[in-house]
Amino acid sequence: MSLRPTRILVIRFSSIGDIILTAPAIESLRAAMHGPCEIHFLTKSSMQAVAKGLGNLIDCIHTIDQTTSEVTESLKSAQFDYIVDLHSNVRSRAVKRSLGCVSFTLKKANFAKWLMVLGMRKQPVAHIVERYIDSFRGAFGAKTPRAWPLLFESSPLPAQFDATAGPWDVLVVGAAHAGKQMPQELMHSIILRAQASGRRMVLIGGKADVPIGSALSEWSKNAVINLVGMTSIAESAALLRDAKHAHAGDTGMMHLSAAMQTPVASIWGCTRPSLGMSPWLPPEGSELILPAGKNPVRPCSKLGNRCRFNGTSVCMQQHVH
Repeated sequence: MSLRPTRILVIRFSSIGDIILTAPAIESLRAAMHGPCEIHFLTKSSMQAVAKGLGNLIDCIHTIDQTTSEVTESLKSAQFDYIVDLHSNVRSRAVKRSLGCVSFTLKKANFAKWLMVLGMRKQPVAHIVERYIDSFRGAFGAKTPRAWPLLFESSPLPAQFDATAGPWDVLVVGAAHAGKQMPQELMHSIILRAQASGRRMVLIGGKADVPIGSALSEWSKNAVINLVGMTSIAESAALLRDAKHAHAGDTGMMHLSAAMQTPVASIWGCTRPSLGMSPWLPPEGSELILPAGKNPVRPCSKLGNRCRFNGTSVCMQQHVH
């Protein structure tokens, strides 16, 4: 008589970096289970390609477009034993109410982050990977992994990219908020340094970043390969995996660089590593680059959407010399 596998639903609706950072936690969860288990993952439809990059860590992906009611019946039919809520918002609470099984929930540490923004707390917030695992650590005896699991294992390089033309670096040109956005002058200098080292510079980013990619490409036509808005998440992972170095702000691609074990220079503006979102276990050669002359611990805002130095991105401008 075969044992029914323990079925676990992990919830993380967004965003790219947050989903990538669930990978060590899911590996920890799977390793802690005694006997066979199935791990399902619930996310937004727009994030399905990111979840697919988790590979064999998960057995099934469920997606929503607008509301969790879209998947309520299918989730009920799966008969989950546990829910691991790594988002902790209104939608994830609705899922937990509907399914009614034992659940474990991420502590978002928003109050601690708020105190840091106000300058009333100096102790860094625990890294999000640790807090993910802490949500279920006590119940299952889970341990923090010592390395990244393999992600996007079979991801191909973009068809239009010539990998045989020499080594390359990757520059992630965009960011969700102005306080995380690298100034173009800084990106110019990064491109020049790569060129001086004999490496090509590949530009990646989303559709909204196309104007920045075009401007950088026009400024230095012979120094960059502009793939902004042209690559899937899997193709971006492949470019990062085989790159010599990556340069990124506090973005999902920063976390993907660390996951691909490519040395990454993470360039910080209005957010700070102290918020618990720095690259997790980045390889040797990685570095955290903080704004010159600013408090290395205190962030201006939790998301990078506000700068406390009389502007929207003053901290990022400190990197321009």
